[in-house]
Amino acid sequence: MNTMSEHRQKEDRSINVSNTIRLIVCGGQGPQEDIPEAITMKRYLEQRGIPADRIIVEDRSTSTFENLTFAREILKKQIGDEFTSVLITNDFHVYRATRIARSAGVESTHIGASMKWYTIPSTYVREILAVMRMWVFPQIER
Repeated sequence: MNTMSEHRQKEDRSINVSNTIRLIVCGGQGPQEDIPEAITMKRYLEQRGIPADRIIVEDRSTSTFENLTFAREILKKQIGDEFTSVLITNDFHVYRATRIARSAGVESTHIGASMKWYTIPSTYVREILAVMRMWVFPQIER
């Protein structure tokens, strides 16, 4: 069985695949947060050796749909309409995030990041409810 440390090392290595890639970290600041999620992710990547000039911060978004819509706008401005994207999110969030990405006009492959075992019950319950809401009220995801 792999330990969390081994999983994290695997994820860290996958980030360093190419010096030509750009990483867009997305996430605004919630009411219970000291700083935007995107800034936290940027710091994490920099601490693992990713050069700051490869990291693009999108810190206005308040939902997955906004994460993807704003990231698409950034990509179109900097690269144009032709780009390849990989959506990296938590394992539990891959299904819904991939569906939302399509509705936001972002075709991508995905990587599901592992998480600590004790966070699984609450995150999966929340995500199951969110997926059911998405199926019943798809327009709410926008």
